[in-house]
Amino acid sequence: MGNDVLLEKGVSTPDADTVGGAGVGQILDDCKRNPLYQLKTLFLFTKSDFKTVIVPQSIFAATAALSKTQLTTATPEGSDVTNGWGIVSRIPLMLAWIWLNLLVEDIANQRLEGAIVEDAVNKPWRPLPSRRLTPEQARDWLIISIIAAVGLSALFGGYSASITLMVFIWMYNDLEGSSSGIWIRNALNAGGLMCFSWGALATLSGGELLPRGFAWILVTGAIIMTTVHAQDLPDIEGDMARRRLTVPLTYGETAARASLAVMVMFWSVACPLVWDASLWGWAASTGIGCAMSVLALQKRGQRWDEVVWKLWCLWITVLYMLPALAK
Repeated sequence: MGNDVLLEKGVSTPDADTVGGAGVGQILDDCKRNPLYQLKTLFLFTKSDFKTVIVPQSIFAATAALSKTQLTTATPEGSDVTNGWGIVSRIPLMLAWIWLNLLVEDIANQRLEGAIVEDAVNKPWRPLPSRRLTPEQARDWLIISIIAAVGLSALFGGYSASITLMVFIWMYNDLEGSSSGIWIRNALNAGGLMCFSWGALATLSGGELLPRGFAWILVTGAIIMTTVHAQDLPDIEGDMARRRLTVPLTYGETAARASLAVMVMFWSVACPLVWDASLWGWAASTGIGCAMSVLALQKRGQRWDEVVWKLWCLWITVLYMLPALAK
């Protein structure tokens, strides 16, 4: 759910028998037991999702928590999280919540055989195609990360969001929802990202979401569902290798690009209207939306499609900021 190609090579760990005996194998085992090696491996699972999940969701939670419109039960009368300093004190908890739950999602997805085939083409630096660890070891890390994510959520907030996210992850990966059809896949993507918004805001604010908070998250889910196929444009080659049905491969690139441009411009206008945004909010939303739409329609090829995908990440972040950019 969410991708980018970053050119970093992983560390290959071939079988000891192919490189010179048990001595080398022992060195490789020692390397794998090194905490820094393990931490880098976990980081590589989530590396490409910093700009698609961690940064945008952090901004979403911060701006929603500081919004003039009350979106959670954290009120001046009943909560110590009522000002900038109170929110700042909970930022580490929010970041830990997002990253741990993201780690669960990424390991669950990347350990599957089809994902390894796709990543070997699009993201060969990831832990499994670069052979930093085996699928069995990834499974063990998945169990540990689930326990850590749910435990943190139970202690500090976002428990319901975390459990709901686990259900979406299970449906997307283990039930092969990612291959069940374009719109099912997009709906699961949107549902997962809405859970990140829900949990991040609940953890940061220290309160429960009010109906208007859920309504705003549902709007962001609709935005994602109708525009997230921007990520499929630079991944066409890998999706073809995996035989995954995506909007560009099913309806053709022209239709995919046209629908992306139309929906991006619709939401670029609709969301500032909803929040009665300031001039800055209007300028950022429509400006980035126009640039992305023009590039999607006029430029083709992986290089330009990567630019479109990065602009989408920036654009969705700007839309997340609109509660704080209201008049």
